[in-house]
Amino acid sequence: MTSPSPRTFPSIDEGSGQAVQEKLQHAQEELAKGDSPEIHLTVDELNAWFLGSSNNRELAEHVRFRIEEDWLVAEVSVPLTFMAQLPLVPGFRDRYFNGKIAARLSVDHGELKVENLDLVGNGARIPWLTTSQDYRRTISKAINKALRDSEPEDQPLINGIQSIHIANNEIVIKFGKSEAKKEGG
Repeated sequence: MTSPSPRTFPSIDEGSGQAVQEKLQHAQEELAKGDSPEIHLTVDELNAWFLGSSNNRELAEHVRFRIEEDWLVAEVSVPLTFMAQLPLVPGFRDRYFNGKIAARLSVDHGELKVENLDLVGNGARIPWLTTSQDYRRTISKAINKALRDSEPEDQPLINGIQSIHIANNEIVIKFGKSEAKKEGG
């Protein structure tokens, strides 16, 4: 399930990243007014915004997002240099995992949740790794930790995510008051 060379990905349209920032800023302003904004992101916008971020820029040569039906898919090409050398498999660390990670996401009580996860490596599905509920829960926890650790000014918007789904080949994110704010008045 490895390859001797990496996949190459097309360049990212950096201007789309700024468009996402503007959409997020507008949503944050609407949320502050008590409205329930909704933003729509294309995969080009997601790639430019996420992979163009200074926190994620090193991932740009290894990942591209796309949408397939109602799945968010990350096409990946990961060098295996971080893994220990395997006995009887010389050169393993010089190879690449070229595959895709597909997920269906939802929001439950203000937390992003991985509903379904699928992993394919070099054309072969790896179901034993992704069918476990514990694995999906671990991935969900990692995503939510990354969101909580993001910039403080982004927290009101992150905390306001009410739903996420894919429609018309776009990622649709609906925002509203967080549960804690609703209970507190």
